Amino acid sequence: MKQNLYILPVILLLLCIGCTEADIVSPGPGGGEREEGVPLGIRDLGLSLEVESRSVVTGGPGEEDKNPNPLTSVAVCVTKQNSSGAVSFYESSVRGQLFTYNAVATLPVWELAEGEEPLCLYTEKGTVYAYAPSEKSVSLSGTPKVPLMSGVKVLDKQKFYFYDGGQPVDAATDVQWETDQDDYLYCMAAEQVDRWHPEVSLLMQHALSKVSFRVSEEGSAFAGCLIEKVVLKSSGGFNKSTSAKLNLSTGGLEGTLTAVDQLVFTAGGDMRGIGSVTGTGDTPKTPVQAFGLVVPVTGAGVTLELTLDDGRVFTMKPSESSGTDPGTFTAKWEKGYNYIYNIRMQAQGIELTDIQVAGWNDGGEYDIPVE
Repeated sequence: MKQNLYILPVILLLLCIGCTEADIVSPGPGGGEREEGVPLGIRDLGLSLEVESRSVVTGGPGEEDKNPNPLTSVAVCVTKQNSSGAVSFYESSVRGQLFTYNAVATLPVWELAEGEEPLCLYTEKGTVYAYAPSEKSVSLSGTPKVPLMSGVKVLDKQKFYFYDGGQPVDAATDVQWETDQDDYLYCMAAEQVDRWHPEVSLLMQHALSKVSFRVSEEGSAFAGCLIEKVVLKSSGGFNKSTSAKLNLSTGGLEGTLTAVDQLVFTAGGDMRGIGSVTGTGDTPKTPVQAFGLVVPVTGAGVTLELTLDDGRVFTMKPSESSGTDPGTFTAKWEKGYNYIYNIRMQAQGIELTDIQVAGWNDGGEYDIPVE
């Protein structure tokens, strides 16, 4: 399975000009010296994705190519562990800090947002976590304690948006990112920080999975038809959330997840037409016509339903063993992966012809038969 990892250009983040002198004794040679706090800095910040985040984050602020929705703000929190193993925030008064990207500076940099309290590092080691959306709050929980981002909402009925204006879309350069579902990002830095090592590298990762759909046909029976909605159905096989928590260490969702039977993805802007192909190899030339962000699942039996702009509804053609019931496929969605389902229109139903895992981390393509 191919995995794409894109690191953003190296940047140095100076969070504050200086920190006040702390009333603690340095353990360095000579002892008895006052220790001066050193501001936390971010050496570089990357995103574990290709080009795809309210949306889908499409890269870092320094990237220009296929990057319509860059990550321009991120929140950071730092924890420490005492000799007894108890974990707490590095500074009790600084549970999180907001950083924004200053693109108009002489040398574009990440800066501590106006009004944010600076965090100074001392001899104690600290573990750095980052998250987005940056306005979310964080608390410590578990054994040992780790930061949990609260207020994670994952919709079972989502809208996606295209603004093509009736113009042809180049599948090779097309980036799908506008949706009413937030893209949740998390990171636990690999290196700890202290006053002698105040800089840290952050690699942000997606907590949700992305599903994308390409619909095409051999011939012209559906010429001019537009894709309005894609529905995935599985008896209790999916999850939604109104207020889950995101573990910033593992990327796992915790708390209340509600089982649902359907996931619905509906066009909220321009609708895209069905692609025309002569063979399976032409499918990637068809741009994605529907997509959404979903809670990861393992081994769910799923069937697909497709609605056109004229109201006609198509289902997967029956498999040989199912008789007249729509066919199914198995969904295994891992966080951070984009699963592309290629759907072929046929007289007897829509057919899943190929499944790709691509996009952020390489997730692949899948073909689905429909009727």
